[in-house]
Amino acid sequence: MAKTSFFPKLRTAAALIFVFVLIYGTNRLDNHHFENVQHIINTVYEDRIVAQHYIYQLNNLYRRKEEGIPGSLKEEAARDINRQIDNYFELFSATRLTNKEARVFQLLEEKNEELKALEARLASLPDSDPGEKDIDRIKAKIDGIYESLDGLSEIQLNEGGRLRQAAQDSLDTNSFFSQLELVALLFTALLVQIIIFYVPKSN
Repeated sequence: MAKTSFFPKLRTAAALIFVFVLIYGTNRLDNHHFENVQHIINTVYEDRIVAQHYIYQLNNLYRRKEEGIPGSLKEEAARDINRQIDNYFELFSATRLTNKEARVFQLLEEKNEELKALEARLASLPDSDPGEKDIDRIKAKIDGIYESLDGLSEIQLNEGGRLRQAAQDSLDTNSFFSQLELVALLFTALLVQIIIFYVPKSN
């Protein structure tokens, strides 16, 4: 009699363990997709939206340089703008850069150093104001910097789109598995009913 009552309990315990394992597995899968989407959201903000803000500010600072010539070559004015530019360079370098982005940014830094060297040389000339030819050289350097900033801005747009698609893919995958989980749970509920209430025929 004890042996007969043991097997229904064993079947019930096995069914409950199976349900627990299934629920735990689906929960871990859902958490994985949630963490993935959360990571993408953080990356889009910290490494793309914020980076785009830095690019915008740099563009404004170089515009001030360009429009302020020859006044922007004066030691105090140049030092103030260059200090702000260096600060945004440091902030931008702290974001997560792709390989292409790192190359474009390195080129931007080189162009910036060339511009500063040219400004310093012109500012040290005996004449108080640079000639038209010198101003054209400075503007040509700044135009090259604008090209690099445009390149970085384009990368932000492309990377933002790629991350958005990755997030959408993760959500689509999660939606698909959620439907499978529902089917599996319905099947499990039916299986549990069979396991618990099935009574084998006695010979």
